Amino acid sequence: MNSGENWREWSNFGLAYLGDAIFELWCRKYALQRSQSARQVHQWVVELVRCQTQSKLAFLWHEMLSEEELRVFQRGKNQKPITRPKHATVEEYRMATGFECVIGYWHLQQHDRLNEMMHLPESLKLIEAHTSEI
Repeated sequence: MNSGENWREWSNFGLAYLGDAIFELWCRKYALQRSQSARQVHQWVVELVRCQTQSKLAFLWHEMLSEEELRVFQRGKNQKPITRPKHATVEEYRMATGFECVIGYWHLQQHDRLNEMMHLPESLKLIEAHTSEI
């Protein structure tokens, strides 16, 4: 699905900001499908949207991204951080920013791609590992 918006006109910040919101929405839906406990849903979402988890997903997906998706990822990853990461390494923060840019790109260009990637067995295994301890 193509919404008709040119993702190239978006700033790195804009793509990452949009991607952050879309990813959190995906995580909320995922959590609500598995639990009705407000406390558990909140804890799962907080764990999944952490930059460490996003960084791990980015690393996992890196070899599966198309050339254009890799360019979007690099564009975000190379963006100078706006704020200093508090609970993550600079590399985790940069990987997460690249990840968020790709999510923003997918929202503008290929809506179904996020679900496709999140439902890969490797992705689900990583998500389950992060949420099973909560």
